[in-house]
Amino acid sequence: MLKAVIFDMDGVIVDSEPGYFYAASAVLKRYGKVLEKEYFEQFFGGSCADMWKATLEYTGLTDLTVPFCVKEMAKERRKLIDKEGYCPIDGVLPLIEQIAGEGVGMAIASSSPMDEILRVTKAMDIQKYFQHFVSGVDECENAKPFPDVFLLAAEKLAMKPEECLVIEDSDNGARAAKRAGMTVIGFQNLEYGNQKLEEADFVVNSMKEIDFNLCQKIARTAECKEG
Repeated sequence: MLKAVIFDMDGVIVDSEPGYFYAASAVLKRYGKVLEKEYFEQFFGGSCADMWKATLEYTGLTDLTVPFCVKEMAKERRKLIDKEGYCPIDGVLPLIEQIAGEGVGMAIASSSPMDEILRVTKAMDIQKYFQHFVSGVDECENAKPFPDVFLLAAEKLAMKPEECLVIEDSDNGARAAKRAGMTVIGFQNLEYGNQKLEEADFVVNSMKEIDFNLCQKIARTAECKEG
């Protein structure tokens, strides 16, 4: 039975994944390294620290540290945000308002730091709709695709995992939610990210396709399959 909806943030609520690619590329460019966007797609939904650990090894920039690169990447993203602001994913704001009106629990479970989650939700005036915010990087031992962030969100909502539906846009995120024992609607943003979302229970190409009735339907279907 659907009692809570948990949103990923980057790529689901805010159109931020291209910004991460831009910021990471800007840092690498300082050291004469250029990587295609396709390289970064494998890290969508995961933590910046995990991405930089793999990338420093891949590029041979072993003199740099992960914390330094994460910090410099954040600076580059801040420059971009100060210039362009936060852009919501088309259709997500009405969806959030509708689900909140149904009286079910709502949380955000993101791989972003908590201060970034709070900045985004404040800028979009949507903090009031969510009972809890969970940061995988600040509050969890393991980042997506491990299930930690979703299990913590369910715990904070006082819900069982099977009572929660997750909306995710990345393979890592969908995998994490399924490992947590939750139902998943995958948002396949065709403008960026080669995410197959094979582990999602249902996939849409636009957030406008999702409403509360669809969430209930997918949750019921997943429950029947498991039963």
